[in-house]
Amino acid sequence: MDPHAQRLRNNVSTPAPDEIRITRVFNAPQQLVWNAWTTPAMLVHWFGCAAFSTVDAEADVREGGNWRVVLRTPEGEDIPSYGTYTAVRPIDHLAFTHQWEKQPVDVNPAHHRTQVTVDLIEEGERTRMHFRQTGLVSEASRDSHIGGWCDSMDALAARIERGDIALLIQLT
Repeated sequence: MDPHAQRLRNNVSTPAPDEIRITRVFNAPQQLVWNAWTTPAMLVHWFGCAAFSTVDAEADVREGGNWRVVLRTPEGEDIPSYGTYTAVRPIDHLAFTHQWEKQPVDVNPAHHRTQVTVDLIEEGERTRMHFRQTGLVSEASRDSHIGGWCDSMDALAARIERGDIALLIQLT
């Protein structure tokens, strides 16, 4: 995958060495995109970088509630990420901390806490998402996270386009 094209598709900006911003428009109603971010049965189908598979997700979506997503490497090693919801305003605002239980790659240390915000804006039958992650430990860590988040947004968009996410909503 071409990283430059992926960054353009996800409208990535890096206003500071420790910050990522992504703006992506999804061809789905706001409620569906919200559910994709907050429903464990849906998170496992799009959340995580393309090099890993997502094997488990938990989400207690309330202020002070915890979340956890387990990614699995091709070698079979589990790499959990986790955090706490710091703000929840259904169906347009979600904020949470993000940490790795163990170091997934050299530039992303275990237990380093970052802050993520996701704002969803309804635009007819589409949803504009403003994503922001701050507090990354270095530019190298920021760049690593850009790849993972872009993989996630691309996977979510693909699932929406195929109708997979809408089907999952009906099943949950």
